[in-house]
Amino acid sequence: MGEKPRVLVVDDDAGIRETMADILALEGYDVTLAASGEEAVAIAQRERFDVALLDIRMPGMNGVEALKMIKGLDPTIRVIMITGFEVGTLLDEAMEAGAEAVFRKPLDVATFLPLLLATADPDALPE
Repeated sequence: MGEKPRVLVVDDDAGIRETMADILALEGYDVTLAASGEEAVAIAQRERFDVALLDIRMPGMNGVEALKMIKGLDPTIRVIMITGFEVGTLLDEAMEAGAEAVFRKPLDVATFLPLLLATADPDALPE
């Protein structure tokens, strides 16, 4: 990819949003933050992203609802879900709606970053 991959990070926890922004910026990503599903959808209506990193459980619109709406706006966006909770049916629903993977919080950066790199650059994904 010639330009920096654009990542939308969505989490209701400000600490997690800021930590992810710092890590991703260091890795060369162009990062936009959203504190809710509603905010994420509003941003996705105005801007295009390569990858969305969505928390599954948030007040108001949950991550799965946001995933469906964002995928409706841009079917090519790649989505990774994150969760700190046991979410059962929401997890299944997220995968059915097009999520590429689900990671548990706290994120293991050594495991997470290689997948995000591959997700941001489809040419890096194995066939």
